[in-house]
Amino acid sequence: MLKHIAAAALVSTFALGATAFAETGAGQNAGLKQLSWQQLQSACQNPAAFQSQRQPNAIRLTCEDTQLVWEAEQTDRVEMDNSRQITASLSSDKYYVIRQDQSVENGISQTMCPRFREVQVSHTQSFSLSCQEIQNFQGNMNDFCKARLDTAVKGNQQLATRTATGRVYDMCAAPALVNEPPKAPAPPVAPAQNGGKAQPGGAQPSQPGGMQPSQPGGMQPSLPGGQIGGVRPSIGGQLPRLPGLAGGNKSR
Repeated sequence: MLKHIAAAALVSTFALGATAFAETGAGQNAGLKQLSWQQLQSACQNPAAFQSQRQPNAIRLTCEDTQLVWEAEQTDRVEMDNSRQITASLSSDKYYVIRQDQSVENGISQTMCPRFREVQVSHTQSFSLSCQEIQNFQGNMNDFCKARLDTAVKGNQQLATRTATGRVYDMCAAPALVNEPPKAPAPPVAPAQNGGKAQPGGAQPSQPGGMQPSQPGGMQPSLPGGQIGGVRPSIGGQLPRLPGLAGGNKSR
């Protein structure tokens, strides 16, 4: 539907309808010969080719314009948590301290998300034309209508009728966090532990919660459930605390 929108935006669907005819009496088409726009231009230039001794007159062009326009109705403000994690590890010639992760408060980010409503803008108008105007115009009948309608509405916005269709698009209604797979970083170089000597028996000290020390080749700490590197929320699911909506806060 809507690809990309700012605080005030317009996206319109434009439709034009037009009819042109030589009016007689009450303006009925009965008894009149049907021509195309191009043929009417030819009839104005060479009436004899259409078995007539004169150019058509009393020409009236009726134009109908219908637009569906998305308009910004209001704008909401949403807050999203930022995240920050500090990771530290230590080694010496005799001792080492395993890698430790710590989350640090990092404030929030605020952004705006607009709400849109669809409006139908309608305008119908008739114009009297001369053969000279028809001959001089480069384009089809609908192009002529568009040019005339645009000029008329530009001079008087009240000519168009505006009606809400009832369709609304709220960009804040159902936010979702989508995870894109990150590019794999280069494996870090593990610091030397215990002066480069292996622990007795080759075993590493166990840590609370099943946390394992950093291993060569970029191994990440083991998490409950056997997941590596953190929990990745499902697409379209509830937003996690970090990042995500700050407790569902949304203000106007």
